[in-house]
Amino acid sequence: MKLQISLWARNLKNAAGALKGTSDPFGVLSRVAMDSASQASVLGKTEVIKNTLSPDWVKVFAVDYELGTPVKVAVQIFDEVRKGDNKSMGSAVFDVGSLLGAKGSTQAKKIKGGGTIFAHVVKYVGHGTLRLAMKGIKLTNTEGFLRKSDPFFELKKKLNGPHGTMWDSELMKGACHETK
Repeated sequence: MKLQISLWARNLKNAAGALKGTSDPFGVLSRVAMDSASQASVLGKTEVIKNTLSPDWVKVFAVDYELGTPVKVAVQIFDEVRKGDNKSMGSAVFDVGSLLGAKGSTQAKKIKGGGTIFAHVVKYVGHGTLRLAMKGIKLTNTEGFLRKSDPFFELKKKLNGPHGTMWDSELMKGACHETK
């Protein structure tokens, strides 16, 4: 069976330091090797959420799961550093079977040094293809005389996440180009 895991965290310790502002956390989800015959594998990385110690990531991760077979996933949280190495903010390991059996299919794990990582699992919802055609007609220049506006578009999709309805703005962004 295919499952999807969503993540969020609360009250993380600020890894940026008092003089550099608030951390920009992102998470990395990996499947843990359960025996010497299997290998650990990175399932993906969340988006970076700027200036927060309680991120709600939108990215979800697909995990294959077979009832009765132990599957564990590790969550590592980092503070994004533009110049240099990203700073670790903590980590936790979740057993997917225990996660499925937990109330609301959600579990929380305390992080050494401060904060809590949450994981939520639901049955995987497949993705399809959506094709759109868009066109901007007679757009107004908002930049004033002798300057030209740079119009852009942003598509959002509605998600029913662990904290209610959310809008995923990472679906698609782009600049509008003039065509003749």
